[in-house]
Amino acid sequence: MRISLQQIETFYWVARLGGFHAAARHQHLTQPTISARIQEFEEHLGVQLFTRSRTHSELTLAGRDALVNAEQVLKLAEKLEQIAKRTDPMYGLLRLGAIESIAHAGLADLLTQLKTRYPHMKIELTIDVGVALGRKLGAHELDIAILNDSTNAPHVVETAIGYTDLHWVASPQLVPNCNVAPHELASVPIITVSQPSSNHSLVMNWFRSAGCNPDNISSCNSLSMMSRLVAAGHAAAVLSPAIMRTEIDAGLIHVLNTERPITQQGFFVAYQEECLSGADTIVELAKEVLTRSRVLIPL
Repeated sequence: MRISLQQIETFYWVARLGGFHAAARHQHLTQPTISARIQEFEEHLGVQLFTRSRTHSELTLAGRDALVNAEQVLKLAEKLEQIAKRTDPMYGLLRLGAIESIAHAGLADLLTQLKTRYPHMKIELTIDVGVALGRKLGAHELDIAILNDSTNAPHVVETAIGYTDLHWVASPQLVPNCNVAPHELASVPIITVSQPSSNHSLVMNWFRSAGCNPDNISSCNSLSMMSRLVAAGHAAAVLSPAIMRTEIDAGLIHVLNTERPITQQGFFVAYQEECLSGADTIVELAKEVLTRSRVLIPL
């Protein structure tokens, strides 16, 4: 009996997710089924692939070598599956994802230019946090996404286009002085994008690196509402000034100067490896539009 693609795929997810239980949940299988596949796979190869504990499974040296080959096999299998059923979304339906800061700052301009170049294109748009968009790309629910989180999916290509332009912002009523230290910000209400989000992680890591914790931290799943709350003096936040230029110009919000700079995140255009003949066009258009809108610092 030969090694099966099911065994290879199960091995890949156990290795990537770090455990049999997580792989079972991801593949919608029982844990005994996952264990049986891994045992059969190890018997075929004649090596032990994992060192197991009650909570985690670590790859052995042989397991790390096997993972490299498993990724290549799964990529080839994915290409074979797409031959008969994939059409070019640049001339059909394009399933496009973007994080909300991009939706506010430059997405309308990008869509206008795409429709001009590809008048027969239909667009199915998804706005979400980067982690969620990455999951959708990994599950083949999106063709392309502009995001600030890596997907780590073997069939997804990621092209870096620049960095975020994030700063601490607050109402002058809440934080009168533009020059502020981390411990001073820790004493005022803080709002972040709801978890799981890179924004929340960035804010918490920034405070931890300064050796302090915020006294009052809230979250919100809407950047529009966050901007309104910041402008109303309810909280300070880490956001891109490009999405709140009107409020800044009106004096409702000001950009704070902090002793510790914000760690800027990378922006990526990520897409299914096999599907987009126009990926290069979208990469260049996204870079141009988002740089012009000042939400992106180009490479």
